Amino acid sequence: MGAQNLWDEIPATVPGAAARRQLGAARYAFRTQTSSVAWWGSFMLLLVTGFCVMMVFVISDESEWTNAILFIILGGCAFLGAVAVPLAARFRPVAWCAVFDHGVVYQYGSQAPIAGAWDEITGCQRHATDLVRNGVKMSTTYSVYVQMQAGNFMVSGDTPGAQEIGSLIANGWAAVQNRIAEEDATARLAELAEVLQAGGRVAFGPFTVGPAGLEHGGTVLDWRRISEVELMGSTICVVISGERKPVREPVSGVPDPVLFLTVADALRRAARQPG
Repeated sequence: MGAQNLWDEIPATVPGAAARRQLGAARYAFRTQTSSVAWWGSFMLLLVTGFCVMMVFVISDESEWTNAILFIILGGCAFLGAVAVPLAARFRPVAWCAVFDHGVVYQYGSQAPIAGAWDEITGCQRHATDLVRNGVKMSTTYSVYVQMQAGNFMVSGDTPGAQEIGSLIANGWAAVQNRIAEEDATARLAELAEVLQAGGRVAFGPFTVGPAGLEHGGTVLDWRRISEVELMGSTICVVISGERKPVREPVSGVPDPVLFLTVADALRRAARQPG
C-alpha cells in the first residue's frame, strides 16, 4: 500500500488523540509504504524455487533420489521464504501520521499516539536523500524528524505523500515559530519604547541606543549624523555622514540584531523629522 490521504484507514486512536489535545480539524493523513525490498526478495526466492523444481525433474530420470530430496527441501524452503517475506512486510507495525489545523499526531503500531500542538514542537528537520545508481537518480526518500516533549518521531518515504506530510509539518511549525517571534519582538519593542521615552538607554552588545544618539566605543553619534544602520552580509554597518568608513560590527556580536536594527532605524528617522 502506498501513502494515501484516506481518513477511513487511519486508526481511531489518532483522531481521538487529536480531540483530547484539541488540535482542530483534520487536514492530511499518511501511512508508511511497505518496503519494495521485501517484494524483490520474494521475487528472487521464487526464482530459486523454480530452479530447484527444474533440477528435480532433471535428476529424477537418473534416479539420484538423494539429490532430488535435497533439491525438494531447498525448493520448499525457498517457496516458504517467498511467501513469508512479503507477508512479514505486510503485517509489520505501520507508522501513521496525521496533520491537523493546530498540531500533529503520530502512532507506530499499537503504541500510544504521540500528539502535540505546533508550539509544543521543539525541533523539526527535513531531508531529501537521492538514491543514485550508476549516475542515475532512481528515487528520492523524503523524511521529517520531529522533536516534542511527548516524544520524538520520524516519518519517511519515497512517495509524494511522504513529501506532502513533511511539507505540512515543517510549514505548520515554522508558521507558529514566526508568529511567536513576531509577538515577542512586538512586546520587547514596546518595552524598549517606554525606556527610551523616559530618557533611558538600551545596550545591544557593542552598541548602546538612546535618545541622544548611538554610542559605540565610548563615542556617542548623533542620530542626525547617521545616514544608515543596515545589515550587510554578516556585518552590521553604521554609515555616518561625512565619514568615509562606516562603523562595522559582526552580527554575531550583537544580541537580537533584528530588534537593534528596528530600534536604531526608528530613532534615526525620528531625529531627522523637522520640528
